[in-house]
Amino acid sequence: MSRCAVMLVLGLLGFSALAQPAAPTPSGTVWITLRPQASLPLKSPRVQAGGKDAVATGGAFRVDGLGSGPVIITASAEGYQAVEKKVLLPAGGQASVFLPLERIPGPGTVKGRVLREEGREGKKVPLADIEVQLGGKVVARSDAEGLFVVPEAGPGPVTLKLAGSGVRPQEEVVVVPPHGEASVEVVLQKGEEIRAWMRGRVRSTQGRPVVATLKIEEARIKARTRAAGDFEFRLPAGRYHVTFEARGFVSQTKVVDVAAGDQALFYVDLSPLEN
Repeated sequence: MSRCAVMLVLGLLGFSALAQPAAPTPSGTVWITLRPQASLPLKSPRVQAGGKDAVATGGAFRVDGLGSGPVIITASAEGYQAVEKKVLLPAGGQASVFLPLERIPGPGTVKGRVLREEGREGKKVPLADIEVQLGGKVVARSDAEGLFVVPEAGPGPVTLKLAGSGVRPQEEVVVVPPHGEASVEVVLQKGEEIRAWMRGRVRSTQGRPVVATLKIEEARIKARTRAAGDFEFRLPAGRYHVTFEARGFVSQTKVVDVAAGDQALFYVDLSPLEN
């Protein structure tokens, strides 16, 4: 083939390549609408589709110039969890996406009231100065109306421990919603209604069991130990003077403090009387 013919063929090929139509420019559009929660306004939102930043338009967000096929949409805002969704965009068409936003989980609030039943009818009366503990720390204290507020708790189930003078300590499990409020009413029992155990054994100074008489004036108790010298009583919480007497032995008095639900365990060694 002559040189002229070769040049002619190359020229025709070049003209054919130039004559082919260019690839169409992506022209699809995605509209995104965000739904924030009523308690947290939308602040610093960022929305993308197909890796392109969206433009806010009339309460929604728009991304133009997208190619057809699956498009990944992402959205985030201050205080909200990032969300992602895939949408199928037709060639040169449009798609609309509605994205509800969820708050980032955080502590909520517990509002409660502490009460106690009184009288035969069980009338509930408020209790003041009751400590409310969370995680071993005092986080609130009830007022004159028995009301208390724990400002930061949860989210999820939390265990509150309530304690105060004259009442039995009590634990209460409360489920706190994220950034929400939980309410609880706690009815405490009087401390004296929860009795304590007083247990022990009376022996001689040589270690032998002694049958003795016990007197507890505050509880108006007078009783004898068992043959093995042991004894046990259930008493309301308080301070007691316990006197032990046995024939041939020097009497002995002990001062015992017991709290509601406690167990006081002790041994008493009596000395023999001198002849």
